Formats: sequence, structure tokens, C-alpha cells
Amino acid sequence: MFTGTLFPYQVEAVGRMCEREKMLVAYDLGLGKTVLTISAIEQLMGENKITEPGLVICLSSLKYQWSNSITKFTNNTSKPLVIDGTKEQREKQYVEAMDWVNSGVDYIIMNYEQVVNDWSFVSKLPRGFVVLDEATAIKSFKSKRSRHVKRLNAARFKFALTGTPIENGKPEELFSIMQFVDDKVLGRFDIFDQAFIVRNTWGGVDRYRNLPTLHKKMKEASVRKSQGDADVSPYLPDSIHKDPLEIHLDRKSSKLYKKIADDLVKDLDNANQLFGANFNILSHYGYDNKGGSKADEVRGAIMSKVQALKMLCSHPDLIRISANKFIGMTGEGSQYAHELIDDGLLDNLTATPKLNVLIEYVTNFLDQRPDNKVVIFATYVDMVSIIQEKLGSDRTITYTGKLDAKTKEDNKIAFNTNPEIRVLVSSDAGGYGVDLPAANLLINYDLPWSSGLATQRNGRIKRASSTWETIVIQDLLIAGSIEMRQHGALQQKNNIASAVMDGENIDENGNVELTLGSLRSFIVRNSV
Repeated sequence: MFTGTLFPYQVEAVGRMCEREKMLVAYDLGLGKTVLTISAIEQLMGENKITEPGLVICLSSLKYQWSNSITKFTNNTSKPLVIDGTKEQREKQYVEAMDWVNSGVDYIIMNYEQVVNDWSFVSKLPRGFVVLDEATAIKSFKSKRSRHVKRLNAARFKFALTGTPIENGKPEELFSIMQFVDDKVLGRFDIFDQAFIVRNTWGGVDRYRNLPTLHKKMKEASVRKSQGDADVSPYLPDSIHKDPLEIHLDRKSSKLYKKIADDLVKDLDNANQLFGANFNILSHYGYDNKGGSKADEVRGAIMSKVQALKMLCSHPDLIRISANKFIGMTGEGSQYAHELIDDGLLDNLTATPKLNVLIEYVTNFLDQRPDNKVVIFATYVDMVSIIQEKLGSDRTITYTGKLDAKTKEDNKIAFNTNPEIRVLVSSDAGGYGVDLPAANLLINYDLPWSSGLATQRNGRIKRASSTWETIVIQDLLIAGSIEMRQHGALQQKNNIASAVMDGENIDENGNVELTLGSLRSFIVRNSV
């Protein structure tokens, strides 16, 4: 049962989706394609038109976001199942999905690659509905993912979601998507090709024609709203701060995380025994250095574990780099990081789940339209370099304290004015006073401890000089990790600031509820 609230501009889409049963949902970025799709499916379930579970196929980075949205907007009355993990884990999940009468599964969520790699299981799954999120994933006729996904098109209810159905200005990409949604709308490709595409003597596309006719054809099988529509813009905020993307560590990284977390708990217990409950929690994060040499020593031990956890969440190479700096006597590295390396705890640890999600997310966003630009913030300067290398230095520039003032200014100007520069990756050197109005997406690869710095970061692209009607902010977090506590701490700090400055987030007793608890209790309760 859908328990959310739709905006007026979303209601028509839900009605048409339920009525037509096969629909391209081409709402712009940030206009709620996920929530209106959940609403339509829940309505069809309530009318007994959908009587068995269905598939949600999306980018791997969005699987858990879909799961969280389903839980949120159905108030736990519908059960999502995310297909994830090792081959053995996925096989068990597929068995649970196929035994839906007993397991109670309603939504089976997987990524496109799994449709190909696990086809022997996917082909046997119930198909009460099939949803393709970011449906441009099947824009190519020839790709394996397109061919496998289109083998699922016997489902009665099919919804393809994308804000950019013609991603690269090629109507034939739309044709590929519509082959899945409803292949009757655009007919055979040879007829479509003759009607709408003018080719040169070598078979390449010279131009497109009869596009008003194509538009008319598409109107019957699609719902479309853009951010600039008169019935949409009044409901859009100046910025959309999306729910955090929660990413799961692999098994080896999780094992190392637990080891570091156990060491941290021991240090926190030691601090409590030595200094009692008055040992300043801020000191655990490197602030407030009062307390004398012994307190500084304990504080340093705690800080080294906290930093190791944060570095592991970002990229295991950060721990290796820190260890090498310690050996090199630069004064920057960590003895604890060196001990982890010396004990062989990072041997053969190569997985980088958060970086993989970032690269996929940014690449897909940049592909949506040629003027999209992204700002990425990362606390560690070495992480800035790693991200730039992965995204490509031809379209990515950096902004860090290692650069001189002129180079930083030149890089800022280049990002704001050069259409070839699509990404700026910054350390917190760019968190204050840097105008980046060219960007319409800001990603926090990790979070700072300071709520003021977090606010400053997020304000870099929310500028009066911006030409974007809407900008998006996205945080990336490792699920169950210390990053989740950081996020909670920042939210709590923001609530307090809002209470003092704006009179917001105050309960009926005039209080702001503080529910964060101690660092130790969080570490003990949670695991990745």
C-alpha cells in the first residue's frame, strides 16, 4: 500500500501508467520517477491486477536506494529483496524470490549486469511487472544487457524510467528502449528508419525528419515532465539533497573494518578508564587538544583508528599511502596504518566499492546531457588524485591545498568556462569561498566532521550566478560504517543550528531531540 504523498504533477503519470500498463516515464531529473512508479505499482497491486512479485532493474549503485524507497513509501507493507553479494548468496536470494508465496517478497531488485550473468535464475523469476530504471542502459541494440532485458518483455506491466530517453540526440536509442516498453508503438525498425532517419551513402545518419510525427506517436506511450513546466517549477526546491547512497563493503574489507573497529573500542574503553566520562568526544575527532601528554597519547591512538576506518571506506590505498608516509618520516603518515600493513591485513585487498559507485554515477550523469558538470569533494588529497585518474585527466581537474593560488584559480575558471572540463574534484581547500556555478551536481565522496564545512561544501554550486534551475547534492556512505554516524552527527548539528537561528526542528516541549549516542555504542551496534 502506497503511503507517500504525490505532487500534483505526478498524479497524472500514475493514472496513465495504471491505465496503459506499458509506459515510458520520461520525467526530468529530480521529479520523482521512483516514487510515482512505486505508487502506480502499489495501486495495481491493490486492484489485484498485479498478483505476483515483479522486477526492478537498475544501476548497481541504486539497488539499495530503491529498496529504501519502497520501504519508506509503503510503510513496510511491501517487501523488497535486493539481489547482491557472492554467487552463492545470490542463488539463495533467487530461491527466496521464487518462493515468494512463503517469503512474502513483492519487489525483486537487481542490476543490469545480473540479468546477463544470472540469466538461468532471472529467466525463472516471477514477472508481475518489470521496471527499468535509467533505461538508457538498453539504448544499444547490440549489447548483451539490451538483448537479455528485452527477453523479459512478456510481462503485462512494463515501465522504463529515464529523464533522457534520447540521450545522445539519437532517436534510434529511443527505439531500442521502446522495443522493451511496447514494440507496437514504433513498429519495425526498417520502417522507423525510413520514416525518421535520413542516411548518407555510407549508411551513416545525415539528419532526422518527421520528428513532430514521432513526438505524437510517443505521447500515447509516455509521460513527460520537465523541471521548467509551469505545473512543476513551483514545487521544486532550489536544490535537491538526495538521500545518501549506501554502499556495502566486500567481505575482505568488512573483515578489516571489524578488526579496526575492535581496536577502536579498546582505545575508547581505555580512555574511559583513564579519564572517565568527561573525556571530550570532540577530541576523538582531532579537536580540543586540552588534557596533557597522556590524554594526547590516548587521543592520538583513537584518532588513528577513526582515520583508518574512514580511509578504508574511501579506498584501501589510502591506508597504504599513510603507512608509506610514516615509513618515509614525513610526519604525515600513521603508525597504526603501518602496523596494519606490516601484519599483512591489506594483502590482496583490492576491492574499491565506493569508488566503483562514484565512477558509475558520474559517468551516467555526464552522459545524460553535454552541459552537465560535477563537483566532487573528498577529504583526503590522495583520494582526489585517485578519483581524477579514474575519471580521466582530459575532462577532470583538481582543487587542493597542494596547488598554488594561481593554479587553483585557473582550474576554477577552466571548470566554469571550458565545456570540455566536466568534473572538478576538490579537497576541503575548495570548501570555502569558491564559486562553481557551472555545476549542477555535487557529490560528497565522504563527509567532514564539521557541519559548517559540510554546509560550505554544499553551497559551492548553489550560487546566484548559476544558470541551473535545479542543482543536486548526493552523499556517498558505506552502510553500517562510521560514515553513517558522521552523517547522523551532521544532521543533528544542523537541527540544532536550525533551532537556534530559525526556530525549526523543535519539539512541543521546546527541545531538539538528540538521538546519536556515543561513538563506542555506535561502533559496537553497527557493522559493515
